[in-house]
Amino acid sequence: MKHLVRLSLRNRSLIALVTVVAIIFGTIATFSLKKELFPSFDVPQAIVISQYPGAAPEAVEREVTDPLESALAGVQSVDEVSSSSSTGNSQITVTTKYGTSSDDVVRELQRAVSQVESQLPDGVTPTVVAGSVDDFPVLVMSVSGDDIEKLSKDLEDIAVPEMKKIDGVRDASVSGQTQKQIEIRVKKKRMEDKGVQLDELAQILKTNGVPVSAGELKASNGAAPVEVGKRLTSVDDIKNLYVTGEEDGEPEPVKVSDVADIELKDEPITSISRSNGKDALTIQVLKKPDSNTVDVAEGVKDVLPELEKKIGNNAEFTTVFDQSPYINQSIEDLVREGGLGLIFAVLVILVFLLSFRATAITAISIPLSLLVTMLAIWRTGYSLNMLTLAALTMSIGRVVDDSIVVIESIRRRQTLGGTKFANIFAAVSEVAGAITSSTLTTVAVFTPLAFITGQTGELFRPFALTTSIALLSSLLVSLTIVPVLAYWFLRARESRVKLTRSDKQEIRSLRKENLKQWKKERKESRKRARAGGTGPRRATSEMPMVGKTAASVLGEDEGSVAEVDELASLKSPETRLQKTYTPVVRWATRHPVITIVVSVVLLVGTLAMTPLLKTEFLGDTGEETVQAQQTFEPGVGLEEAGKQAEKVEEVLSKTPGVESYQFSIGDAGLSFGSDGGGLSGDYFINLETGASTSEVSADIQKRFDELDGVGELEVMSATSSPGGDSIDLTLTSNDTKALEDGVKKLTEELKDVDGVQTVTNDLQAVQPIVQVSVDAKKAKEKGLTEAQVSEYVQRAIEGQDIGDLIVDSSTRSVKLFDGSADTVKKLEDLKIPYTEQIVQASPIPGMPGTPTTEEKTVRLSKIAKVEEIKTAPVIRHSGGLRSAQISVTPSGDNLGQVVQAVNNKVDETELPSGVTQDTSGVGAEQADAFKQMGLAMLAAILIVFVILVATFKSLIQPLILLVSIPFAATGSIGLLLLTDTPLGLASLIGLLMLIGVVVTNAIVLIDLINHFRAHGVDLRTAVVNGARLRFRPIIMTAAATIFALIPMALGLTGGGGVFISKPLAIVVIGGLVSSTLLTLILVPVLYQLIEGFKERRREKKIIKEMARSSVIDKAEARSES
Repeated sequence: MKHLVRLSLRNRSLIALVTVVAIIFGTIATFSLKKELFPSFDVPQAIVISQYPGAAPEAVEREVTDPLESALAGVQSVDEVSSSSSTGNSQITVTTKYGTSSDDVVRELQRAVSQVESQLPDGVTPTVVAGSVDDFPVLVMSVSGDDIEKLSKDLEDIAVPEMKKIDGVRDASVSGQTQKQIEIRVKKKRMEDKGVQLDELAQILKTNGVPVSAGELKASNGAAPVEVGKRLTSVDDIKNLYVTGEEDGEPEPVKVSDVADIELKDEPITSISRSNGKDALTIQVLKKPDSNTVDVAEGVKDVLPELEKKIGNNAEFTTVFDQSPYINQSIEDLVREGGLGLIFAVLVILVFLLSFRATAITAISIPLSLLVTMLAIWRTGYSLNMLTLAALTMSIGRVVDDSIVVIESIRRRQTLGGTKFANIFAAVSEVAGAITSSTLTTVAVFTPLAFITGQTGELFRPFALTTSIALLSSLLVSLTIVPVLAYWFLRARESRVKLTRSDKQEIRSLRKENLKQWKKERKESRKRARAGGTGPRRATSEMPMVGKTAASVLGEDEGSVAEVDELASLKSPETRLQKTYTPVVRWATRHPVITIVVSVVLLVGTLAMTPLLKTEFLGDTGEETVQAQQTFEPGVGLEEAGKQAEKVEEVLSKTPGVESYQFSIGDAGLSFGSDGGGLSGDYFINLETGASTSEVSADIQKRFDELDGVGELEVMSATSSPGGDSIDLTLTSNDTKALEDGVKKLTEELKDVDGVQTVTNDLQAVQPIVQVSVDAKKAKEKGLTEAQVSEYVQRAIEGQDIGDLIVDSSTRSVKLFDGSADTVKKLEDLKIPYTEQIVQASPIPGMPGTPTTEEKTVRLSKIAKVEEIKTAPVIRHSGGLRSAQISVTPSGDNLGQVVQAVNNKVDETELPSGVTQDTSGVGAEQADAFKQMGLAMLAAILIVFVILVATFKSLIQPLILLVSIPFAATGSIGLLLLTDTPLGLASLIGLLMLIGVVVTNAIVLIDLINHFRAHGVDLRTAVVNGARLRFRPIIMTAAATIFALIPMALGLTGGGGVFISKPLAIVVIGGLVSSTLLTLILVPVLYQLIEGFKERRREKKIIKEMARSSVIDKAEARSES
């Protein structure tokens, strides 16, 4: 590092130029960074969805889910497979490892699905969907207007294409619209009278209206293509089609309108979308993975006024969910807190240094380090989000530490005499090793985060990288730019010696003589240049100095470094600040036992209060948007669900703090991975500006709990983690009855646990279904199969898809209905056509009859049993076994306590034989994150120890430094308890960061003590004076960091990012206060005890060796005599 310092001082102009370039490119990078709420990463989950219309859950499980599960379980990247089978729907959730590319997972799963697709029922086509943070919409809007159908078409034709043109928009989709379809309902009696067969009618409808190319003909102007047939463009075109009938045994053409009613009607609704209780359509906008969330959202909102004009129809766009204001607010708040922290840190430095120049030189390291960090973030592809911004804000107090130590060392050297170059070089070289070691120690503690898996690693890896780059940048600045700036702008302290008149006269004489000599040398230099024809036109020689060399005065005399007294600082007088500390350290080193006992008591006492800490996972984001989910009872249809939702909307309209709300269900819903066990609707609730998210959410949940007949309602953060907000318990068993008993028993037990708000399970409700059990024997007698019967039943209930027809420039689906079967009785009376083989009697007596066929019908009830039964709405699998899920919603902010209480109750409850239990959801995520962070801290301590051993070349001294770590925890725990802040993931990151931060003070202290001892100073003098001389830089760096973090700890802006930055700041402040105070007292005591013990052992060994040598010498003398 000395070489780097020397290089910088000798190439000051180059260093200045490089600094300017770094500032320019850092500024460009800052404005080029994309802005997001959280770092972008792939959710380690994919879903395989299959539709099997009309099939009961058992049939879906048997015919669709089971074969797909077997195929997917064999995919190499798959960790876990779970599934749910409900009426007409199979959903298989595949969990992979974090960091696995979602595109790769989709390809592997699609390959596995294709291998078993032939085994699935006809018409069942599985779809693979992978999840990513980027799959969450950046913008959700509701759109209202006079004519909803026209509005829907205009949105698809005008709004969506315009939005997709905007830079960064990946997709824009409309949902909630009602489409028209052409319904063809046959007249059974008329068809029988006209002899028209249903299958032939369906075939005529499918094959007509599709023009067929028949080649080309020669025409006057060249070749003309020939097209046979005409497209159907209206309902009348269908009515005028002809189908073959029969009259008196002869074929006869029959108009379709004679045997069927053809109408253009609304399709059955598949979704509902309402805004503030009024019907509306929903538009979701997704961004590209590498695009800027804020720019995309702002770009879409900028075109909305123009789109409203183009569409007309009194169209009005209302923003339901928008990430950009919260992202902007979070960034502004953290920048404001960082700015306040910067001001506080600079003021602290000014108070200690009492020099504007020294303070300015030190403070300049903050923006320089942050700009270099911005440049690095930009190059690594990370975004400016709440995690990276929190890291930058946290770094403000730390990046100035190295510069503080350097400037303090330079100012102290200036009082010892010597040249400017020599003083700066010596001062920086003296501390270069210590600050390098301390910075590397702080950076090294983040290394284990690279190996942490799961959501914790994905979220906080950018935080660790950002902090590390900022600290390394600050080290580079302190060793290069700060010495150069100090050389240029930092003046040596003026001598306080009073000059006499003769002294002043001598100065004037020397000045005149110097000037005269310089002019003479310049004149001679010019003559030499003209005579030689080369060389500069201006003299470049330095002005000669009388009494000192030019190099000495100008500070270029590097050789004088060696002449500086290495122990001169021991003779420096005590400052006022040192006078308050020196007596304390002298007393502590004289009474080591008392000092150690008091320290241990404080440590044990604080650690004993650890069980009083509340715990959480990530905490409340503070976003003024809340999401709620309404899960309806099984069997509730879409129309009934919409009516039940109206009760919820009425409650929201009367809730204080709610500004607007949007409800969507079905295709308009926004939930990722709904398991199909019953309809669920989503509410996006925008709160009024300044409203407390947690308070309003609690009020909404309380009002929801008072509602009856609306299913289950749960309020959650709009940006809640993938694990959700509930503690999920999954029970599995091969025995369905044992599983049901276990779920019922555990559900009842958990309702009595303190801190539990609600307990639900997916076996509580039953769903009514109409089961048609085909009698295979009776059906066979009629020449029918179960598949044929199923097809006729489906045609009667849902209609048969014929195809699409373009009517009035809109694509309409065409459906053929064979009678209406909307009740069980009508379904039983449904007539199923079949062909009967008969023998027609011969007109010639005695001759055999002629075999022929006759079209007949049979009532469904004659060949099948139709009954209404109740069954589970969803059948779950986990790991290939039948499973059921119990969801526990905790109340309050002490998640850890609730999780522990739930786990204790589970352990106490005796489940039926063969039933196993596993925990998932937010409780499992918290437990896993805490476990991994604990291991990361142990690994960080080991890494720090290795670095310290390499620095001090000792195994004992690094152990003394590590004493600071537990005492850092005492302050952190104490301040968390004092501020009633839960211990969460952000707090644990703060504790990890502290491991490196608190050791730096001890490194700087012991490094100077070792320096003194290496030059022959006795142990006690070295300890006391080393502590005395390092007291100010240690207090300065700690105070600068603490005051820089105070705005974050207090949450002065009260905005976004507080859920991460506030607990982080509180932990670091508490840890720094306790570790700094105890380091300044306890470390010198332990150092003196251990090194004193080593010295005494060494002395005893020397005395023993001397005595042994003396005896040997005497013995040898006797033997010689």
